[in-house]
Amino acid sequence: MIRPLEHPERAAQLVDLTGINYGNLSPTDVDGFLEIKNKLFVFLEFKNENAPPIGYGQRTALERVVDALHQNGKVSIAVIGQHNTAHTEIVNGAASKALEVRWQGQWVSLEDKRYTVRDCVNKAMTYAFT
Repeated sequence: MIRPLEHPERAAQLVDLTGINYGNLSPTDVDGFLEIKNKLFVFLEFKNENAPPIGYGQRTALERVVDALHQNGKVSIAVIGQHNTAHTEIVNGAASKALEVRWQGQWVSLEDKRYTVRDCVNKAMTYAFT
């Protein structure tokens, strides 16, 4: 069963994080997070095909949290997805092209593959629960 967005009108609401900056460090966001039975942890980030790639800070944050979970025996993955959806439309995250994944301590490029974000999550689920 695919659940619809509960509050799509809230998606455009900005959160001001002023005051939570420390020097040149500031909060980053994650577009999606999925935790299943304390065994599988999935982090999702989506970019429009015309947008610059994720920045150093966001990439480093994803690396560190995914790697820390992995080092503690948890199956964890970060998936960078790409879409070409207009900013006025809702992005289909599951069908977005998977550009790369953070898996077992390294970034793996999927640019020359035909994987969707859902494909990557499904593979991680199979790995975690078999």
